[in-house]
Amino acid sequence: MKTTNWESPKAIAEIAIDHQRGWVLPSFCGKPFWYQGWAHFEKDPTWGERTWTLVVVLAGPPDLTADRVEATIFFVAPEAPHEVLKEGAAFELFMGQVHYAHGRIKRTLPNDNAV
Repeated sequence: MKTTNWESPKAIAEIAIDHQRGWVLPSFCGKPFWYQGWAHFEKDPTWGERTWTLVVVLAGPPDLTADRVEATIFFVAPEAPHEVLKEGAAFELFMGQVHYAHGRIKRTLPNDNAV
């Protein structure tokens, strides 16, 4: 069974860094600078019915003195609501009931863009 969807649509997003808590997203698959969170997008029609894991990939360690970090994001599940990955879309990242971060999509990437 396929557990990840590396070919899924991707986007570039800016994600806020909380200066009091620092960079707190849990790591994903033990890959350096790959993180995960349950995503809530403003326009997600499945919010409250389904939970989708969003992968957040940084180019390197986050600059904790910055207000935001740029990352490539994509959903793990092929059946996730990929249509919400649009320029300007706002989202929040959670694990359980804990709110980790919020962000906004800057631009979408072509489907053939590797991470």
